[in-house]
Amino acid sequence: MNCVECKELLAAYLEGLLEESQAQAVADHLESCEACRTERKELQILQQRLAGRSKALAQTSVEDEVMNRIIREQNTRLKSAAQAGAGLRLRRLIMRSPIAKIAAAAAVIVACAIGVTFLAGTQSIALADVLAKVEQIQAYVYKSKMTAEDPLTGTRTTESTVFVSNDYGMRIDQTGVNVLNGQEIPIQLQTYMLPQSKTVVTINLADKQYGRVTFDYATLEHARTTNRDPRELVKTMLGRRYRELGTSVIDGRKVQGFETTDPSFMGGAFKSVRGTLWVDVKTWLPVRYETEMEIGEGLRASAVDYDYQWDAPVDAGTFEPKIPTGFTADRMDGMQMSFSENGFIEALRIAVEFTGHYPKTLDADSLRQFSMEIAEAMTTSDRPAAQQWREEIKRLKDAGGSKEAAIQVNQARMMKLVALGMFTMILEQQQKDPVYHGDVVTPNDMELPLMRWKVSDSEYRVLFGDLHAETVDADTLAKLEAALPK
Repeated sequence: MNCVECKELLAAYLEGLLEESQAQAVADHLESCEACRTERKELQILQQRLAGRSKALAQTSVEDEVMNRIIREQNTRLKSAAQAGAGLRLRRLIMRSPIAKIAAAAAVIVACAIGVTFLAGTQSIALADVLAKVEQIQAYVYKSKMTAEDPLTGTRTTESTVFVSNDYGMRIDQTGVNVLNGQEIPIQLQTYMLPQSKTVVTINLADKQYGRVTFDYATLEHARTTNRDPRELVKTMLGRRYRELGTSVIDGRKVQGFETTDPSFMGGAFKSVRGTLWVDVKTWLPVRYETEMEIGEGLRASAVDYDYQWDAPVDAGTFEPKIPTGFTADRMDGMQMSFSENGFIEALRIAVEFTGHYPKTLDADSLRQFSMEIAEAMTTSDRPAAQQWREEIKRLKDAGGSKEAAIQVNQARMMKLVALGMFTMILEQQQKDPVYHGDVVTPNDMELPLMRWKVSDSEYRVLFGDLHAETVDADTLAKLEAALPK
């Protein structure tokens, strides 16, 4: 059961009007979804407020008129979602529930009081309706423009065409330029995300190289969000604070806007973020999606997705990588990446091998500085890992090899450090409330919590200073965190 289905059944669930199987499905979803639990709480509050006036309001002549209008509106939505016959079931459900019909009638009265003529046909799109629509789409194509500014790597401007299929995966054709110190570096990439093989294939047409990287399931699912899958973006926005922007016109179409500046919208890794979604009021499908992100000191990015072609015709051939003759494998080829708990722990171990400590925080700025610290340690530190790396370079050089070969040998290990930021971002997006204590916990603190996150309402996963992990209850977690240095 998803959030849309759960919220549609919540009123009946609270009234005890669902069949046993439906009630259990709602209960199971509530166990794992904080957003729907919040919705349940708000509905319970509404019930309490209306209970004292239920008899008087229930017996007015408003009821039948209100119920008929609600059913007509709901039937329009259900038909567009290909859920024929559900309208009759909804009416029977509402009429069996006194509190539900009182709440509906009260909503109409309040709307009229503030000048919104509900019975005249005015209709506002709910973001949950948008999610229901996009989740029915099997394949689509859209275009994207993005600009990223970075003092170290320059300004990157790209344009992309993105193909998405539920059956085959995602393909991104990207062109652009990276300007660094006055020099323009061309960008021409094809990226294939292939869920069936859990593989991402990148073909660099500008440099005549290719790379094939294998990901675990959690990492691949997260990649759908970071690669701007509109279904994942709408779902994420629904679970965050957002506001409606009213209507506007884009490319001759009337649209309604939704905007969020919730810091956790893009995983909590950025200093600030703004996401704006514009939806066609007739189709309830996205027309344009805009984001602005301040990543760190001097690091900014902005993007706009547009020209969506919903239910576009695509075939398997669109998602089959074709590596041109003469292209060579890049440093990433053959790597295995994991942004799961195990991947995060492995990245922390590598960090300690080179520096002797954990990163103090896991925000984008701190991790960039930490990666520079590791790079310096590789060439100057007397720690065993750094010495081993330098010895390997010398050995390859003495054997007639090159530094490039040594770098490639170690690239897989160093790329695993990406999990430091990505794992935390995934937890943020899943609303698991991760808390990291790298500023006070060291690799020797086997009894202190380095990081924790929710696994349920009453349980937490705790990663300790020596990198062993346990699942504990809330009372145990409170005791562990009380022992942290102040």
